[in-house]
Amino acid sequence: MLELIYQEPEINTRDQITIDIIKDGKEFLEQFELNQRILLDSVSIIYRFLKLNGKIPHNLYKFFIGAYYIVSRHPWTFPAHENKKKFCRKFGIQTSSLDYSVEKIVGTLHISKILDDKNYPYYLDKKNDVGFKLAKSVVKSEVDKAMMEFLICNQPINSQILSEELINKIIFEMKIFPEELFRQFYEIIFKLVEDSLHEYYEYVQLQDKYFI
Repeated sequence: MLELIYQEPEINTRDQITIDIIKDGKEFLEQFELNQRILLDSVSIIYRFLKLNGKIPHNLYKFFIGAYYIVSRHPWTFPAHENKKKFCRKFGIQTSSLDYSVEKIVGTLHISKILDDKNYPYYLDKKNDVGFKLAKSVVKSEVDKAMMEFLICNQPINSQILSEELINKIIFEMKIFPEELFRQFYEIIFKLVEDSLHEYYEYVQLQDKYFI
């Protein structure tokens, strides 16, 4: 009887290359004595970027710097009014190189860019941000309640009023995001509400078409 020999699962060549790149990038960022938590989040972003992008960019270290810039400018860092040129001098790169890498990462991972009233950028990784996921669940819960009131009591839904109630709850009661970015997050919440009300609008159209 043949004995079954356990073998470790093989890591394909592409995955191994990606892992090696991530290790090199982490070591590269560590030489600048950066915040360790932000550093690890930055490396995670590059890992996701490489998995989705399909190609390894030239001068990948600039992309690690771009990822660090994105992570370091979460909305809760407000007010983060550091000049971009000053940030770039720290890493010895041109602002054009930073802009390019940030644009590519943001576009590939669908990270949202938010501008404060002084036009400084902040970045929200909606897919992984805990605060955004919580805000999204609050929106869904309140939209579901509004839908039930409509179906049972025929109470129409006003997306603008609902959004105003939700942004006040999310910003001032739950304090999920900084109140200084109230206007910017109102636009985000309003978009979530509108998307969640897609079925409601369809139902209203059918009701208007088939019922008196």
